Amino acid sequence: MWAYFKFEFFQFIRNKKNIAIYVILLYFACYYALKIVPTYNPIEKVDVSEIEARYLPRAEFLNNVEIDKGTHYLTSFAVAIFSEWNEYDKARLDALKKHNMKEYAEATSKWYKYSDEMIFPDVMNVFYYNPGYYTYGNNYAKNDGHYAYLYSASRYKGYTEGKSNLSINVFEERTALQTLQRLLHSYLPLILIVSCILFTVDIVLKDRRNPTLLQGLPLSDWRKLIIKGGVSLLGSILTIIPLSVGLLIIGSRNGFGAFDLPVPIYSFGKDLFSNILMWEYLVQNMLFIIFWFLFIISLLLLVSVLLKNEFVNLLVGSMFVIAEFIYFERGLGAVRNIQWYPTSYVQVGQVISGYRNYLYGSEALTFGSGLTVMGLCTCIFLFFTFLISNQKKFKLL
Repeated sequence: MWAYFKFEFFQFIRNKKNIAIYVILLYFACYYALKIVPTYNPIEKVDVSEIEARYLPRAEFLNNVEIDKGTHYLTSFAVAIFSEWNEYDKARLDALKKHNMKEYAEATSKWYKYSDEMIFPDVMNVFYYNPGYYTYGNNYAKNDGHYAYLYSASRYKGYTEGKSNLSINVFEERTALQTLQRLLHSYLPLILIVSCILFTVDIVLKDRRNPTLLQGLPLSDWRKLIIKGGVSLLGSILTIIPLSVGLLIIGSRNGFGAFDLPVPIYSFGKDLFSNILMWEYLVQNMLFIIFWFLFIISLLLLVSVLLKNEFVNLLVGSMFVIAEFIYFERGLGAVRNIQWYPTSYVQVGQVISGYRNYLYGSEALTFGSGLTVMGLCTCIFLFFTFLISNQKKFKLL
């Protein structure tokens, strides 16, 4: 079996299609690091002018306002809340002037928590979140702002409790590891899953081009399929090599970050965040993505044996990637058991961080439930592949 594995692996790495995929991934990793990352402009950033634009008018108001029996109730309300708000903003400004990042993180955590407590329950729409959430006709701006402020409060609290070196790049999540975290929360899992599909679509059917070379091998079709699946899994995991080049470029420019940086995880039922360490978040994502690789590979092995058509393989694999975009709707999890659909877990980073639960209005999309669903589906696919591969009418060659 080891000799056949080496034979399949050497064929895999010499395949022009597979080489092209690695080259394309390398190109996009470098392009992203050199062109996209420098233009990254987060909504929540360290901006002295923005803080002063809030602090100074409020300070002027508090210094000149006089409260008496005839004062409008909204004026009294503003005095009551602006004092604490400005206390946090002043602490942030003073910390930045002293270059004391720990003090800035502590004051900023309190500022985000207090700001959300004032804005989110505000039925009169007197206060608003950062204007960045209200662009492009966003109908869920208040919900997005609420999530982002709670996320930021938890993140900055984690900075005060950790021992890693703090900087503006860390606060704005520009370091290499934090960029990887943001990519895992975005489209990187989709890119990796699509790469796995492209690696696997022809790994069985390519043998039709050299039937005489393989007919004499003393291996059953089932063992051949398992080895082919292992090669495809290894090839999919190796995509981290070209992608890591981009992270090295980002790290050399913005710093690499640290594995003990906090990553906020949202709990839907409690509407709050708790922090895990960066290394835990990355390990969970890696394990989840490997389960996705196993799911895709076992699915395409089954389809390859049944239908023997590369285009059909590509079509079936792609459907599992894009299916969630068809049925996704905010709040859908409250009325439908979306946690049983494997396609609901395609946004791996968002599932682990809890953001997908926030969008769906559910608490069932978790790391554990995702592994369970993906693992069960993989076992089912492999079981049927085993049964079918032992039938003469479905012989590989």
